[in-house]
Parts: sequence; C-alpha cells; structure tokens
Amino acid sequence: MNKKIKISMVTNHFGITGISTVIINYCKELYHRKYDLTVIAGQPIAEENKVECVKNGIHLIELPSRHKDPAKHYIGLWKALKQNHYDIVHIHGSSSMMAIELTIAKLAGEKIRIAHSHNSMCSNMKIHKILNPYFRKTYTKSLSCGKLAGDWLFGENNFEILPNGFHTEQFVFDESEREKIRRKLGIEDRFVVGHVGRFNEQKNQTYLIKSFEHVAKVRSDAVLLLVGTGPDFDKIKYIVDNSLYRDQIILYGVTKETRAVYSAMDVFVFPSKFEGLPVVLLEAQITGLPCIVSDKITNEVDFGEICWLSVEEDPQNWAKAILQTAVRSNTQRSDYRKEHITKIEHYDISQTVKQLDTIYDDLIQR
Repeated sequence: MNKKIKISMVTNHFGITGISTVIINYCKELYHRKYDLTVIAGQPIAEENKVECVKNGIHLIELPSRHKDPAKHYIGLWKALKQNHYDIVHIHGSSSMMAIELTIAKLAGEKIRIAHSHNSMCSNMKIHKILNPYFRKTYTKSLSCGKLAGDWLFGENNFEILPNGFHTEQFVFDESEREKIRRKLGIEDRFVVGHVGRFNEQKNQTYLIKSFEHVAKVRSDAVLLLVGTGPDFDKIKYIVDNSLYRDQIILYGVTKETRAVYSAMDVFVFPSKFEGLPVVLLEAQITGLPCIVSDKITNEVDFGEICWLSVEEDPQNWAKAILQTAVRSNTQRSDYRKEHITKIEHYDISQTVKQLDTIYDDLIQR
C-alpha cells in the first residue's frame, strides 16, 4: 500500500470562523486513504471543531494562543512541524503575517509551503505592508478564495483561485423549517430582516442596526434576526438593549441549523467593511433570499440578483432598499438552486475538493 501524503493545515486559531469552516470542510472531503490530515491551531479552539476532528479522523495539534503568548505559539508550531514532517504545509490566513508561519515551516525543513488568502483586508495594515515583499518570497504555492483576496495579498494574477467549497444542496429552502423557526421565535407573520456573521468590526453589525432602526420606524412588523457571536457580542448587545426598537431585534446566537434560519428570513443584509469570499452569502442566496450587500465584497459571490450598496452611504439608503425588497414566494425560493445551478456548482465541494486534490498531486510530483 502506498504511503499516505501528510498534510498539515495551519491556522492561528480554530474558533467559529469562516477559515475554520473551510479547513474542516476540506479535511472531511479529502480522500482519507490517500491523505493523513492534521490541523495545527492556536487557541481558542471551538469544542465543535474538536468533535469534528475526532469524528473524521483528523489529527489536531493545539498550540498556545498567538495573541496571548506568541513566543510559545511559534515555538510550538516549529516543534510540531519538525517532529512530524509533512509533505505539504498549507497555511491559512488573511495577511502578510503568514510570513512568520511560512518562515518557521521553512526552518523546520518543510519544502512545500502553501499560503492561502481568505480576505481582502486585515486589521494591521502597517505591518502587512512592511512584511509583504518578504512574505512573497516565503511560499512555494499561493492560493486564494477569490480574485479580490488574491490580488490584495499576492499581486494581480500571481495565485490560483480555490473557491470556498461546501455542500450546496444542504441549503435549499425548507418551508417546514421556516415555519418551525418563526413559530419558535413568535414571528410567524413578521417581515424578517436577517444577518449571519461573526460579531466584529469587519461584519459591521452596528451599521446594520442603524439601518434597521429606520426600517422599524416605518414597519412595526419588521424584525431583525442577528445570528452569530464573536468578540463584539457584548458591544452589539448593549446597542440592542438601548435601542428604541429593541423588542424588534433578536440576538439568536450560534446555530448549526443555518438552513433553517435562512429559510425563516425574508431578506438577507450583509454590510461588511471587507471580505474575502463569504460563504454565508453564498448559502443565503441558495436558500432563495434576496440579498442586500456591501460593495466592498467581491462580485464573484453574485449569482445574478444581489443588490449592491456602499457602507459609506447613510444607513437610511440601506433601509430604503430593505423596505423596497420584494419578498419571494416559497416556490420561488425552493426553485432557486435549480435555476442557478451552473453558477452554484462552482462552489460545490464535490468540485472544489477535486481541484485541491489536483493541486496537492502537482506539488508532490514536482
């Protein structure tokens, strides 16, 4: 029997994030008789991600927090790479800071080093710009979730696009789930404005709440359904608690039943300040939701009917767009995936995992 190809997926933390979801999705779908897969991640590590690793035969090496103890984090990474030696080290991130992990991998003797871009901006642009020229010398293969994220980090066209793959068939609209969630929340006959995302500065929930308050002034039947959690949760909760329309805003928390909450919504609003290629926006469209989206996001995610707006505009303009949105019928929503299948298939993991498999094969055979 041929020896398995050892792959390590490296990420600075493994919480409930888009990058973590992408890593889990690919590790689950890659052929386990061919690959020996390890995730190397700093704290925090979400319990559900640990469970997924155990359930799917994925090794997990836990490192100290990069934020709280960077020295121990990076020493731990070097030891993990040096002791285990991987055929391919696949590093996921959003900025030139990946140069540190890539350099550690090189020092540990790892010859094949992938840098994978997942965003089109970062929180510390000064360090990013200083490191970028050096960063571009540290990897042997560059991947990106989309063109915008790739151009920003690697330079125009100096990378291969690997879409964020997922099981698209799992997000077809479900009428019974819609009724169940709406009944549970007591919003059966309400106009539900929805949002799914990590509560942080990037996702811009503060702006969304301001926009919704203008909607609520006009429609007393409107409800804002915010799904997720994150570092800004307490800040958002404070804003909600002090809003005149707090009784019309629901903080739903984290859920694994994302199709159900999408199905319960009438319109999806996504005012991010920057993104790579947000899977939640793909999921929302597949459930047939009309989507109102920040123009800071790559139009690669558009299946053809997104309403694009600027977050530089007054929140009232977003409110106007929300109020003018025509709610789709259950039949229209159920048929959405079938009618847009050509574009949607591009993101189906059955296709994208084949691309990743080919990438790994080509790198090994060089």
